[in-house]
Amino acid sequence: MTALKQILIGATAALVGLAAVHAAEARPVTVATVYGARDISTQAMEKWNALLSKATEGRLSINVIPGGTLGGDRELLQQLSSGEIDIDLSSPVVMQHVAPQYQCLEAEYIYESEDQGFRVWRGSIGHAASDAMKAKYGIEIAAVGRRGGREITADKPIREPSDLQGLKFRVTNDLRARVFSAYGAQPAPLPLSELYGALRQGVFDGQENPLSTIYSLRFHEVQKYISMTNHVWTYNLVLVNSKFYQGLGKDRAAFDNTLSQAMDWLYEAVAKEDARVRAAIEKSGKATFITPDVAAFRKQARPVLAAYAAANCRAGLLDEVDTFAAKP
Repeated sequence: MTALKQILIGATAALVGLAAVHAAEARPVTVATVYGARDISTQAMEKWNALLSKATEGRLSINVIPGGTLGGDRELLQQLSSGEIDIDLSSPVVMQHVAPQYQCLEAEYIYESEDQGFRVWRGSIGHAASDAMKAKYGIEIAAVGRRGGREITADKPIREPSDLQGLKFRVTNDLRARVFSAYGAQPAPLPLSELYGALRQGVFDGQENPLSTIYSLRFHEVQKYISMTNHVWTYNLVLVNSKFYQGLGKDRAAFDNTLSQAMDWLYEAVAKEDARVRAAIEKSGKATFITPDVAAFRKQARPVLAAYAAANCRAGLLDEVDTFAAKP
């Protein structure tokens, strides 16, 4: 065997061995979500994948399973707690299942502005909610991202609360059911993955969601009107299995830093996406946008929220949330 051939064989063996080491170290990170594949929040996870894979030299990569393929909110939380999935990209509505004392944090008109909600979720209240989930279910909040306002869709224009009178309306939690009952609707739960069909068949007359969800799941194709109530400022919670999170070792910093970068991208992308989505819906001619009497909706919702919070949420939570409104 010539010296050159020996060198080539040795180099090839070294490369194969190095590839085997990298393959052994590679760790796919499973992210499941009820959001559709076209949803801007889901796209942020794909953005994160590129950043994380590069930062860890391929040791970690994101595998996104969208559209409720693995189940609804309850199922994903169960899978997250058991370690079947690593991350659940969701909204604060899941608090009702894993930290009900904080479920009021996604409620009708609890915040005066979107920025107030960010201060709440990224501050002491959000940390306390994360600690509560971690202690009971081994789940914690790795990041909080932008999602925007929730809007109402229906087969009739909704300009004031009384316009909801008698409508079969899909809601996501008990508090929201009480608020919409006060508006005159007939609220009922339904998994997000089943909602399009229910709206198309007339089983439900209306629903509420962020514009990105309305568009990505094509609700505008089966609902004639979109009322821009902004009745809830909602957020993306990147929920992570605590055992997985703590076991990241040297890659934990890259995980956190790239996730933060993805959330920064999402913040800007949501505003652009909402404008794009609205333009696309208007161009389609399938749904008409309505400007409602927001003050009327707010006035009717707040007493319902206060009564519900007093009975079901952490004592003093609303007062504490209100203190964040005045902060710069």
